Amino acid sequence: MNKFLFSLLLISSSVIVNAQTPNNTKGPLDGKTFIVDIFKEGKKKPYVDADELKFNTGKFKSKYFTEWGFAKAGKYQITSVDSTSGATKTISWTTETTSDIKETMTWTGTINGEDIDGTSEIVNEKGETKYSFTFTGKLKGKAAKK
Repeated sequence: MNKFLFSLLLISSSVIVNAQTPNNTKGPLDGKTFIVDIFKEGKKKPYVDADELKFNTGKFKSKYFTEWGFAKAGKYQITSVDSTSGATKTISWTTETTSDIKETMTWTGTINGEDIDGTSEIVNEKGETKYSFTFTGKLKGKAAKK
C-alpha cells in the first residue's frame, strides 16, 4: 500500500510540474534572423539599411525599431504555409508590437526560402497612420542577390 501511494505521489507531482512548464514548441520561423532594407512607402532608396528581424520563441522583434520605442517583442502568427512550389515553402506571417508611447506597429510578410519581403505600418493612438514601409531582405548569413 505504501509503495502504491508513493508511486501515485510521484506520478501526480510529475504531472503538476509538466503542467506548469511553458510550451516551448518551436515554430517554423523560430531561430531565424533576416537582414532587411526598409523603404518608406513610395521611395526607392532605403530608409533603413540592414535592420534585423528576429523570430524567437513565437515572438518577433525589429532591432532598428527598438530605438523608436518598440522594444517589446510581439507574438507572431503564421497566416499561411504553401509548399506546393516544390522544395521551398512560402510562409506568410503577421505581428503587432506596441511602443512605449502607445503607437502600434504592424508587420505583414512573406518568406520564400531564404528571402523575405513585406509591409509595415506605424499607427498612433488615434488610429492615424504615421508611417508606411516596405521591406525586403535575406536570411542572416546568406549573400544577397546582385
